[in-house]
Formats: sequence, C-alpha cells, structure tokens
Amino acid sequence: MYSVSMPYHVLPLTMAQVRQGALSFQRQLSRLLRDSPAIKVYSVSPFELDERRKARERFGGDVVYFFNDEARRACEVSGMNLSYTAEIPEEQLPKRRSLIVGNV
Repeated sequence: MYSVSMPYHVLPLTMAQVRQGALSFQRQLSRLLRDSPAIKVYSVSPFELDERRKARERFGGDVVYFFNDEARRACEVSGMNLSYTAEIPEEQLPKRRSLIVGNV
C-alpha cells in the first residue's frame, strides 16, 4: 500500500512585500480555521538558517511559505490574490518547519 503525497503551494515573499502588508493572509486564514480546520501554512523554522538559505535559493524571496490545498482554496474563496511560484509534494517540505496558520 502507498500513500498519496499532499501538494503544497509555495509563496515566496520579499522583505519589501512583508513590510507592505503581504502577511495579512495569516489573519484572514486564522479566522477561517473554525470552518476549515484542515488549513495548514508552514514556513522554514526561523532557527534553521541553512534551511532558510536553501528555500530562498530554490524559490526566491526572503521568506517562503508553504500552503496546503485547503489553505490555497480558502485564500481563493476569500479573494486573496496570492502568487504561488511552485508546487511541491509534502515530502519536500523543510524537515524543521513552523506552523504559521493551522491546528496542531
């Protein structure tokens, strides 16, 4: 028996975008958790400098976020216009990551 990997959608942001309010998706998605508990958004652990560097080199941007399908759909339904640059399987998520939005 095999398991099907869940895709994650990659959103790299520059520090300029962060300063201009690009992280507002966090508040909006957090409000939707009650109705959609499967929402998950990760980033590389802030303590893993090498992993953060690898994510920047691979995907661009200063900060890289990974949205599961449920989070991506919730953003679309809510009218958030996010520009994902890649899609990766769950196995390629950083080993040490931080849950930004979601339930543990």
